[in-house]
This record gives sequence, structure tokens and C-alpha cells, in this order.
Amino acid sequence: MGSSYSQSPPIPLHLFFFLLTLLLFISLSWYLSYESILESIMDQIKLLLIASPLVLLIVVQWLSSGSKGRRAGGSPWGVGFLLVLLLLMISYKSCFQELWF
Repeated sequence: MGSSYSQSPPIPLHLFFFLLTLLLFISLSWYLSYESILESIMDQIKLLLIASPLVLLIVVQWLSSGSKGRRAGGSPWGVGFLLVLLLLMISYKSCFQELWF
């Protein structure tokens, strides 16, 4: 009794190059769409980072409004406005430089 097993025939060379070219085009189109999706996600993350100090101040104000103790100082809204303004100026630094110079 000999060892009988089925061997698959080798892939023809022209079929291999065709599949390689097809894979190249598919990966290139996927990369281009991935790049645009990634760019839109980064824009959303920038907006989230700009709004995060304001959201943090709202949460702190909401949590501290229920406390009975006397607070030192006033409202943190001025500091929050200044933080948001600074973050906007940093994010759009190139636009401000073009306007000023």
C-alpha cells in the first residue's frame, strides 16, 4: 500500500501576476479611502479636544453646585473661556499668522 495523496496543481504564472495586480489595485483603493476617513476622524477629534475644557468646566460646575460648603473664588467660566480661546488660537495658528502678517 503506497501513500496516495492528491497534489494540487501549481498556480499558473499568469494567474499569479493577475491576482497580484488585482490585490495591488484593491489595496491602493482601500488606502485612499482609508486616508480620507482617517482625516475626517482627526477633524472630529480636534473638535472634541477643543470642546473638552468647556465640558469639563460644566461637569465641575454641576458637581459642585450641590455642595453646601462655602467656595473660595468665583465662577470658573472666565478661565474656561480663556482655555477655549487659547486652544482655538493654537489649532488655527497658521490662519491667524496669515491674517496678521
